[in-house]
Amino acid sequence: MKEVNLIAKLADLQEVDYHNTLVLHAVIEVLVAKGLLTKDEIAHKMSELDTQLTFHVDTYAKLTDAVNSRQMQIKPLL
Repeated sequence: MKEVNLIAKLADLQEVDYHNTLVLHAVIEVLVAKGLLTKDEIAHKMSELDTQLTFHVDTYAKLTDAVNSRQMQIKPLL
């Protein structure tokens, strides 16, 4: 039964993801059609955000690895 619930939740997430992607595409198309943004500006901003987020994720991963490594080096006193 747990597997059925998990599959149902995944299906719901896929539907939400599709809906959000559709809304995002619609908003971008309207903004471009109104001349408020260009597709190049959107692509540039996407690249900037991707670089920033990748840096943050990599930094977090390195910090987590360092903390875990440090914890393994600490020996209990007992």
